[in-house]
Amino acid sequence: MMKNTTDYPRLLKILASVLEKLTDEEIRGLVSGELNLVPEAKVKKQAAKTASPAVDETDITAVEKRLSACGSREEGRKILSSLKLKKASLLKIAEGQGISVRKGDTVAVISDAVVECFIGSRLRGDAFKTIDLRGEKEKL
Repeated sequence: MMKNTTDYPRLLKILASVLEKLTDEEIRGLVSGELNLVPEAKVKKQAAKTASPAVDETDITAVEKRLSACGSREEGRKILSSLKLKKASLLKIAEGQGISVRKGDTVAVISDAVVECFIGSRLRGDAFKTIDLRGEKEKL
C-alpha cells in the first residue's frame, strides 16, 4: 500500500483516463475477472528525428526564379504553399536574399517575407515609376 496519500487523486485521474479508453468488452472482462489491468512502461519516442531533406541549391534557384516572375503577391503565396517548403528551405532562401527573419518565426511569416522581397518590392517600385506627381498645370 502507498504511504503517500497525496498521490491518490492523481492516480485516480490516471485510472479514470485509462478506463475511459476501454471498450465495453474490455470493461466486462475486467469486471468478470477474465482481464487484468497491467502497468507497463511508456515507449519513449525515438530521440533522433529523421530529418526531411531540405530543398537543394538548384531547387532554391528555381523557386527564386518562379517568384521573381510572379505578377502578384497572391500568386507568389500560391507557389510557396503548393511547394510545401520546409522551414529550413525558406530560411535558406531568406538568408540568400538578405531577408531579416528569425529562426523562431513561423513558416507563414517567413513565406510572407520572401514574397514581399521577391514580388512586393518590385510591385512597389513599378507603382512609383508610373505615378505622375506633377500638378495639372505642369503636365501641359
